Amino acid sequence: MKLTIQQITLVRNNFRHLAPVRVDALQEVYKRFAAMAPEFDGQYHTSLNDRGRTLESIIELSLLSLDHPGALFATLHNLGREYANYGSWKDTYDLISELIIDVFAEHTGDAWTVEHAHAWRTVLHFIAKGMLEGAKSRAVA
Repeated sequence: MKLTIQQITLVRNNFRHLAPVRVDALQEVYKRFAAMAPEFDGQYHTSLNDRGRTLESIIELSLLSLDHPGALFATLHNLGREYANYGSWKDTYDLISELIIDVFAEHTGDAWTVEHAHAWRTVLHFIAKGMLEGAKSRAVA
């Protein structure tokens, strides 16, 4: 992961700025996901609220640990093992990542920049990579 201090600060500040609307915003991600990929949405057995809160927790944990990518990767690996059979995230993380970026951009408004999008894309890719590797290790075990 090649994140600069400025990018880490940017995503952390953006996530903090979105605090009042984060769960609603992440629920919106899953609503759009259901509209774009209805064949996958039925695999989830939790409410939109629960999905939004879970995703918020994963992102928050990751942002708190970005200064220690090795430890964060180990945590994400473990999460991936736990979530290996949960929903369709392994097949759709690219779409979900782009939906997160789109929704965060909308809620950030005029303050959103290309740098926000790049930093978020890098962070979300790192999260997905760590979880995917964990899910693969569970399948092998």
